[in-house]
Amino acid sequence: MRYPYGDSGFVHHRMCCRFFRFPCFCLLLFFCATRALPAFPLPEISGELRLGEIRHPYFSARDLRLSLAGAGGQLTLGQVEIGGQHWRALRLVCARLGREIEAFHCTGGTLHLPGVLPLTLDLRQKGTRWRLQLRTKEAEEHWDLRYEPSGMRLLVRNGAPDLLVRLVPQLAPLQAWKLSGRFSGEIHLAMRPEGQVLSGKLALEEGGFSAPDALRAAEKLAATLEIQGREHRGLWHLEGGLIWQGGLVYHDPLLIQSEGQSLRFSGTLAGETWTLHAARFDWPQIGQITLAAHGNGKGIQEGRLDAALALAPLGERLLRPVLASRDFPVAELSGELTLRADWESGRLAQLELRPQEGGFRLQNGRFGFAGLTGRLLWRQEGAGEGEFTVGELRLGRVASSAFPLSLAVWPRGFALVRPVTIPILESRLVIQHLAAGVNAELGELEGALGLSLHPVPLERLTEALELPRMQGLLAAELPAIRYRKHEAALDGALAIQVFDGYLYCNELRLIEPFGERSRLIADVEARHIDLEQLTRTFSFGQVSGFVDAHLTGLELADRRALAFDARIESSPGNYRKRISQRAVDHIAALGGGGAVAAIQASALRFFQDFGYRRIGLACRLENGVCQMQGIAGMEQGTRYTIIEGGGIPALTVQGYNRRMDWEEFIIRLKAAINNQEGPLIR
Repeated sequence: MRYPYGDSGFVHHRMCCRFFRFPCFCLLLFFCATRALPAFPLPEISGELRLGEIRHPYFSARDLRLSLAGAGGQLTLGQVEIGGQHWRALRLVCARLGREIEAFHCTGGTLHLPGVLPLTLDLRQKGTRWRLQLRTKEAEEHWDLRYEPSGMRLLVRNGAPDLLVRLVPQLAPLQAWKLSGRFSGEIHLAMRPEGQVLSGKLALEEGGFSAPDALRAAEKLAATLEIQGREHRGLWHLEGGLIWQGGLVYHDPLLIQSEGQSLRFSGTLAGETWTLHAARFDWPQIGQITLAAHGNGKGIQEGRLDAALALAPLGERLLRPVLASRDFPVAELSGELTLRADWESGRLAQLELRPQEGGFRLQNGRFGFAGLTGRLLWRQEGAGEGEFTVGELRLGRVASSAFPLSLAVWPRGFALVRPVTIPILESRLVIQHLAAGVNAELGELEGALGLSLHPVPLERLTEALELPRMQGLLAAELPAIRYRKHEAALDGALAIQVFDGYLYCNELRLIEPFGERSRLIADVEARHIDLEQLTRTFSFGQVSGFVDAHLTGLELADRRALAFDARIESSPGNYRKRISQRAVDHIAALGGGGAVAAIQASALRFFQDFGYRRIGLACRLENGVCQMQGIAGMEQGTRYTIIEGGGIPALTVQGYNRRMDWEEFIIRLKAAINNQEGPLIR
């Protein structure tokens, strides 16, 4: 059975089906199936009507069977297709069924649809007017659709989102989601000579969803949608608003809570082509975003977005959960940001950022900056540029003065235009070069950095870091630090001048430097370190002379040593070699005791210092235990020599514990440095 498109009844039905396909389908099936029946009360008829197929511009049905018995009837369909969605074995039972001239009714009906709970149905038609009511068995959910030539109206009370998803083909992909909640409201579509007019309002309560991948979810959602529109020759002019009144949404890794966010919009729609004349999104305490754009089913083709944002609350709500989900240190933002984005030919063409007194601070205190003001322009084609003034750069407790910063920016990276000089502690840190970008193949950040630190007074630096005050200068040259695959590695050696000697760091690597589980790996050599300056700085007791140190396989995590192989020994050469009784006490404590008792039991207790020939101490740290050794060639069973006596009076210090717990060793060392009273040997 086929009906012509020009049939006056079906013209009206085609209009309504654009908005409410399934309710119209229910009406049309009964209308088509009963159209051939005689116009007198159906209770006088019993029998069965079979139709092979019904086709309509918006649906098709096969294997249709209408059974009449007594006052009621039953409609069964083997297969139904609406807008690309298919059902099988659909069944509609009417307790009372009637067909009169220009009138039809089905009351006390039940609709059985695969995958959907049975629905109570009442359907009445008189001439070109009809009314369809759907309810759940408990009557909590109610749908009331009324149609007449002047228009149609849908009333919903406690509507279930999952039922709507199963009935509307466009929402079919959401059937795998766990949907919850209830919505109520009214939608009205008026048919006028100049075109159709749409108005409506829907309110959602206790809404929620959970995606199959568990990466998107929501609960306790409350929102209100209002929409108005008018159509002329296929072009819809629409405007409306959405207010988010309660609940929270999780979209990995973001967790966003309702704070009264609202959206207002106006535009036009014709098929898949749309124009957004104006859209404004307001987020209390954070700011406002506006968008004007033109596009189609593939997305934005031309458009412009403007935003004015407060960075502190934005960081708290969006940046913090992103960093935490990736094991990055928690960070705080400050200041304000204005943003502009432009789309051309279906892609983002340009992005402009203007921070005002912007700031960023890692809560672990490792890094931060403040007072960032300027402009960054990013372009999809060619190079962009950035010109900024940084009010302060902070590395730990060390803060800089203000300095300028110039950048060249490409679609996937950036680089310094010229070296940056950062005033710091009456000296300067010079970043000679810096370039970073995203590797297109790996999708990961890569970069290279070169910098030099001009001599900084150690006294100022240690004071700023709240360390024991040291004398001398600190200088460094790092010609190339490369970052790749979450690892920063130093090309060449890092040389630092300290205590009239030098420290050389080789094979220096930082693994996950921006993460909470960052690790440092290096080999370190120290040459000609002045023991008198070193011990005076840490109140260790006084030792004169010089030492060299070798530290290989050093591995640090969270500022704690995990492994290394270290040796300290006297530097070659002729120089004064004396050690105070206090220093002997501390060194003996580190090695396990012996010398303190010897001093107290002899005439040596009357001397303030002693001569020595050489010093040697080694530790190999593995699994939290330090394997101790002393001067090579002077081991005596389980004992090892730390200080070999020489001069007058001479004193030899030996250690007695070959295996020492590393945590215990650190406790003893801190006690010695802090010059604590009481015994150091347990």
